[in-house]
Amino acid sequence: MTSSGLNTGADAPAGTRNKSLIRRLIGEPLLQFMVLGAMIFAAHAAVTPAIPKDKLIEVTPEVRQSIVDAFKSTHEGREPGADEYRKLVDVWILNEITFREALAQGLDKGDEMIRDRIVHKMRLLIFNGVEVKEPTHAELEAWYEKRRAQYDVPETISFISVPFTGPNAEADARATLEQIVAGEESEETQNRALIFGERPRKSLEPSFGTPFVETLVALPQGEWRVVPSKDGWNVVRLDAYAPGHPTDLDEVSAQVALAWKDERRRILGIAATKDLGNAYVIRRGEP
Repeated sequence: MTSSGLNTGADAPAGTRNKSLIRRLIGEPLLQFMVLGAMIFAAHAAVTPAIPKDKLIEVTPEVRQSIVDAFKSTHEGREPGADEYRKLVDVWILNEITFREALAQGLDKGDEMIRDRIVHKMRLLIFNGVEVKEPTHAELEAWYEKRRAQYDVPETISFISVPFTGPNAEADARATLEQIVAGEESEETQNRALIFGERPRKSLEPSFGTPFVETLVALPQGEWRVVPSKDGWNVVRLDAYAPGHPTDLDEVSAQVALAWKDERRRILGIAATKDLGNAYVIRRGEP
């Protein structure tokens, strides 16, 4: 016997209980959010065409790691900085575009599918296909002035050095100098002597230090002296010193023009490769 004519949850028919549950779920904010998200995702998928695999270039985590590993292997284990990493990724993307375009043109036919070789084939096609005009004198002069150090004749030094390091380096060097002056140097001293012929001055300064080089060029030629260096002491003999001098553009104009056109061709070739990349969807991923 029931106490009233009302139905409790247990006594309500199954259909009535299900309708009540549905009404409660519809009122839940979380469910509303999930339904809305599903509708947006479905609408996006409906209007966004799928990207063909051959038109997608993606810098995957595996690619990013390989880029970092390759950099570390050539930089004594150092991680690339942000700018360095970004440039490395740019190069990888350009190479991937070049590779894809090479495959599209059938340049892999008759090859052993070695990636680097195929990329090289395509790069030659791209770079040889760009038109490089002859530089004006003003263009050549401006380019040359920024790179004058590559063409100016540098100071060169020719000398012999017997190096000494350690706590007794100075004393050993002076004792060896006495032997050399007396013509009594040992075979060991002769074997330790290092010959430097026509070395650019700037190439010597990082190894020996600027004070050493400044002292060396001021020495009388042909005389043995003891001179301190960055890492120790040296018995040295200056054999020749040739001061550097600037080179006029007219002296190297043909060489400079070729270098200018090579650089211009590289710039235009990279731009052409980037234009080819417009046919691809590029996803750089997270750094």
